[in-house]
This record gives sequence, C-alpha cells and structure tokens, in this order.
Amino acid sequence: MMLGAGGAGCCANRCGMLLSVLLALLGFAGGVYCAVFSSMGLIGGPLCDTGDGEYLYPFRNNTLEYNYLFNQTTWSICKEPENIVLWNIILLSILLAVGVIEAILCLIQVTNGLIGFVCGTCMRRRKVGMQ
Repeated sequence: MMLGAGGAGCCANRCGMLLSVLLALLGFAGGVYCAVFSSMGLIGGPLCDTGDGEYLYPFRNNTLEYNYLFNQTTWSICKEPENIVLWNIILLSILLAVGVIEAILCLIQVTNGLIGFVCGTCMRRRKVGMQ
C-alpha cells in the first residue's frame, strides 16, 4: 500500500497511513455488518417447511426462555430441508465469529494507522562515523 501512495519520503508514508486508516474503517464496517446480520439470523432462525408444504420462520416469535438455540428438541419442527436448523446455527455462528474478529483487527489497524499518521513514521538517518 505504501507503494501505491507515492514514492519515498515522509509524505508518502503519511499518505499510506491515511489510506490504511480509511480502508481499515471500511473493513471495520464490513465486520460489524457481518456480525449484526449473523446474530439477527441466529435469533430469527431458519426458513423451513414445517410439514404442511408452507415455508416459514417457525422460531421467529420465541422468547429467550424458549429459544430454539437452547432447546434442541424444538428443531424437529423443521421437516424440510433436512438438518436446516443445525446448518443455520453452524454457518451463522462461524460468520458471527469471523465478523467480530474482523471488526477487532480492523479497529486495531485504525488505531495503528492514526498513530502512524499523526506521529509520523520518518526516521532521520544519521551518519555514524567509525570511532
């Protein structure tokens, strides 16, 4: 990314850091988006056939006390597709974890880039003579 920001020198390093901050903010927004919608999918449950040929969300109005995530016996409500509840839980849990990790790493990169942009990354080269 530093190569894309320009040539050598302090200004190129600072532009690279600013570009890094902007891209990390975009990644942070993507991670939060992934985590929010994965958790909403986990709460709402899968779309499935309950046996009457009509596809609906059978777990959508459950309270936390009767939530399908904590009560595996209710999973048999979904007849088709087979094992859709387990598939839904595994997929959305993985996406939730990846989204949270992405958001954390991008937030760390935003902090790192802002420090690099404000404080600078240039180091003056000193000629060290042989003594």
